[in-house]
Amino acid sequence: MFMLNADVSILSDAGSVIAIGFTVVFLVLLLLTAIFKIFGVAMDAAVKEEKTSAVAPAPVVQAAAPAAAPIVGNTETVSSKPDVDGGVPAETVAVISAAVASVAPAGTQYAVKGIRKL
Repeated sequence: MFMLNADVSILSDAGSVIAIGFTVVFLVLLLLTAIFKIFGVAMDAAVKEEKTSAVAPAPVVQAAAPAAAPIVGNTETVSSKPDVDGGVPAETVAVISAAVASVAPAGTQYAVKGIRKL
């Protein structure tokens, strides 16, 4: 009989710890949800305020057409297809060309002249 009372006491203690744990977790989740909701409303209000302040049109002034910008960099004519060795697929050539374009400084011209497998 003594063992039965001890087991019931342990189970009731475990049950109360579990109930408190679930309660705390769900309350914190509700709190975080409310905080994110408040931030979302504040950001929406800031964006709407920015849009309304930026809507005022600027006066239109007719100006002379600017001169054409000089060509900077390499002006050498490049063939439309790079020299590809070893049967590199066209998708790979496109990806490599995009990678080169992403690291090239703005305004510079570049050309992929050849790709080969290593």
